[in-house]
Amino acid sequence: MRLIHTADVHLDACFAGAGLSARAANRRRQSLRDVLDGIVRRAAEWPADALLIAGDLFEHERVTPDTVAFLKGLFDSVRPLPVIIAPGNHDPYVAASPYAAESWPDNVVIFRRPSWESVCLCEGRLVVHGFAFDGYEISSNPFGALTLSSDAAVHVALGHGSERAHQPPDGKSYAPFDAETAFAPSLAYFALGHFHRLTEIPVAAGRWRMMYSGAPEGHGFDESGEHVYLEVEIDGPDLRIAPVTSDRVRYTVHMLDVSTLASAQDLVDNLRRLATQIVVPQVSRVRLDGSCAPSLVSDLRAIEDALANDFEYLAIEDATMPTEDFDELARDPTSLGAFVRRLNEEIRDAPDPGRQRVLERARAIGLASHRGHAVEIASLHAGEGRS
Repeated sequence: MRLIHTADVHLDACFAGAGLSARAANRRRQSLRDVLDGIVRRAAEWPADALLIAGDLFEHERVTPDTVAFLKGLFDSVRPLPVIIAPGNHDPYVAASPYAAESWPDNVVIFRRPSWESVCLCEGRLVVHGFAFDGYEISSNPFGALTLSSDAAVHVALGHGSERAHQPPDGKSYAPFDAETAFAPSLAYFALGHFHRLTEIPVAAGRWRMMYSGAPEGHGFDESGEHVYLEVEIDGPDLRIAPVTSDRVRYTVHMLDVSTLASAQDLVDNLRRLATQIVVPQVSRVRLDGSCAPSLVSDLRAIEDALANDFEYLAIEDATMPTEDFDELARDPTSLGAFVRRLNEEIRDAPDPGRQRVLERARAIGLASHRGHAVEIASLHAGEGRS
């Protein structure tokens, strides 16, 4: 049996958390469509015996009629390939959902209840068991309640939820479960959604495999790095899982020390080198650190515009400090001199490097404010977070 497993596409996501411009967010939403289109086409061409989508295909509150039309046309174009969907917490099966309100091509199977349902495929040789969220919080957690018949079919489970031992520390738990209690005799593979990183859940050797495919493309800077879908082959007792790169763009976060740079052109050249480090376009956030002449960072928006062809999207954060002779300033018999003198003493006596960086940034911000220059107060807190 050949299966393709994906989840957490989140079509029509707003990307507000990533801080993208409206234009960049529109491009990201189109990229999610393109990524899904590529996965579905691959499932038809491989060919897979079924395409498994483990929830959060779209975002219920934002899904548009055009996105529904896109999905119906895409799935119809690969008939008779079975497309099996287990709605998750972002795309629950509720009365107002397109899952319930729309007519879908006959090769699409959408689980409807928060309890296990089964669909037989490949003339009974493959059975997919799944369930649906019936709201943003599932009304009844079905994990641990799956029972299977003892027959010669390949049994696969499909669901959306949080395996407790691997729940990300900053993530919210939905339909929580423990891996071993989710096992059912004769189960070969458990295709999961909800965690946006590729994650294999360790289970007893030789019994079965449980995988989160992760999101096929990142949705923000907290989802940097490569994203994939899974190609699964089940041949008797042998089960092979191959992650396949699917992202069209990749979120990256960089730190760049500008202390040795002499001009804005040097900065542009260094940023261009960052852009060539990976083969796919980057949605990149770059934090500039170190000391430099104010002219180097005087117009970062212009530098972002100049590199529009090098990055899919570029956001530069200025955490630099101006090069100054602070010892000379401290001898100035003015309020500014007194301020610098006091900060110099606190920096000298700082208990650790993190506190020293915060004080150095405070000194630079105070100096810039005194001179009537633009001040980015957020940079002070960003420096403090790195201590």
